[in-house]
Amino acid sequence: MRKYILIFIGLILFVSCEKEGIQSNLKLCSDEYFYYSGGSKIFLKHSLNEVWIVFKQKDLTGELAKSILEKYSFISTDNLSSDSYYDQIRAIINENWDCSDFKNYLKELNKDIEISSATPVFYLSDDDPMTYWILLSEVLTEYDNEKITESEFIKYAETLNLELIESKYLIQHFKVKDVETGFEALEIANEIYESGKIHYSHPNFITYRTLH
Repeated sequence: MRKYILIFIGLILFVSCEKEGIQSNLKLCSDEYFYYSGGSKIFLKHSLNEVWIVFKQKDLTGELAKSILEKYSFISTDNLSSDSYYDQIRAIINENWDCSDFKNYLKELNKDIEISSATPVFYLSDDDPMTYWILLSEVLTEYDNEKITESEFIKYAETLNLELIESKYLIQHFKVKDVETGFEALEIANEIYESGKIHYSHPNFITYRTLH
């Protein structure tokens, strides 16, 4: 678990510096989502202004990234620099839309052969725009070896649209095989937790927090 936290600290700092001020016009969907942490439900609402996009090709030039995203009228490419390279981006939505529209556009982005995944950005509340969770299409688990073997658990997880990245010391790192809605990691992690086969199961996030 510690290894993944260290990996994503670098991403947190990079995203916060590059996208400062992106939350200035924050609008949240009224639908409430949750994930399990420490046996409790952590409730979140996703932004209608932002989407996290991971490209299939690594180190895309700004021009290539723009050419992919400019196909979508609802995505702003103003924050893309031609002099930079991109693996992923927290993209700005330049239209006002409702929750249903947002989900439909996520599905549209996830059909793009040049995009690996498009996922929502979550907030705890609409009055704290500087604290947010970027949902990744990945799930972290620790199976309960008194209830199930490692191989049995991995086979079970793979039936839920997951692909194993690494398993070590009872801890598994999975990625979602087929991303369609962008919410799969959250839904699958909750399903695994509720199965009772694990000590913990939650989606992988990039988390940004500002101390007040």
